[in-house]
Amino acid sequence: MDFRLKTLLPDYEKAFLTCNLQKGKEAEIQQITEKMKALRQHYETVEQATGIPWWFAAVIHYSEWNFRKPNLFVKKVTEVLLAKEFHKARTRTLGAYLWGFDLWDGFRHGAGEESEWVWAGTTVLKTPSNRIGAAAIVYYLQSQKIIDIAKPGTGIKVKILSDTVFKARPDQSFRLKPEEKITVKAGTHLELIEDEPADGGHVKILLPDGVLLGQNNQSNWYVFKDHIAIEGSEPNNRPNEAAEEPETKITSPNQGRPITVPKLGTVYLGNSILEGGHFSWAEATKNGARIPVNNEVVEGILRVAQVMEEVRDYLGGAPITVNSWYRDPVTNRKVGGATKSRHLVGDAVDFVVQGISPPQVNRRLESWWGSRGGLASASCFTHIDVRGYRARWSYGF
Repeated sequence: MDFRLKTLLPDYEKAFLTCNLQKGKEAEIQQITEKMKALRQHYETVEQATGIPWWFAAVIHYSEWNFRKPNLFVKKVTEVLLAKEFHKARTRTLGAYLWGFDLWDGFRHGAGEESEWVWAGTTVLKTPSNRIGAAAIVYYLQSQKIIDIAKPGTGIKVKILSDTVFKARPDQSFRLKPEEKITVKAGTHLELIEDEPADGGHVKILLPDGVLLGQNNQSNWYVFKDHIAIEGSEPNNRPNEAAEEPETKITSPNQGRPITVPKLGTVYLGNSILEGGHFSWAEATKNGARIPVNNEVVEGILRVAQVMEEVRDYLGGAPITVNSWYRDPVTNRKVGGATKSRHLVGDAVDFVVQGISPPQVNRRLESWWGSRGGLASASCFTHIDVRGYRARWSYGF
């Protein structure tokens, strides 16, 4: 049998998505996790030395040592993890860690859905077992929000495109102390909680439990924007907002109602955002219902307005309908936007192109947009944003 990660990873991911705890097992699993939480400081010592998440070490401590001699366990498991080079793993996702438990066990209890070591105590394992496997514990930890690593296929990932350095602050690497940086190899895939642009051409990323790379409990890192690509989006990112007819069109001699926005002062809803452009302040502000709150939002609107003019030209000048542009936080929650949506800073637009289906628009813009920002597909609109680095996802509808 081929036990390699690239072969078995889909099996572990699919199994976890259909996983539930077996009836009557939850109380026992709760007791196990309470003991893990009580000993967490020991497992964090392993995490700091190896980059392997504390809960991975905790499961091994329970499964092989029954929580005995925690100090000795920390010493032994750290030595073995480093010797087996677990800390050099390039795919640090939940599915990969489940496979990693079987790897640790030498696949003695099976692999994939056949593994008692991983799936005992869950509905995935069909053969009766008195054990509590790794997946049952991880499932419970996740359901209780004790760990925040995403379920397979539901979270954000960062792909490292070329060898790079993760930094504790956005500065040139030679200015940082050794403990403030760590080298990450090309081809590495990491789970991600959120990302945002940072100074000096960097991206600030927040990593969840199980993706610790350094030896100082660092969770916020900075990485050069051209060295990464963001893949996927948070599970609750399902925006649902219909287009609204502008009160006053740009072609009308009536400029429409005036609104006051930071940076620019008074503008009129019927005016184009850019001189001679095709997109109005009415479209950017939902007919004046969403007034930008600060200069950053206005600057975002201006940046993406220029991009929308480029998109229009690139697609042959076809008319474009704006579904959603700037969103204030309350509106963003109401329409189902991501918690860190680029619409909140004004530099994102959801739109429809007349005569071209959204999937076709997405395909045509893919290579053209490249690493300039985010591009996302849905059946009923296309999303584009100017965050300044590559991000791609599908809304799933």
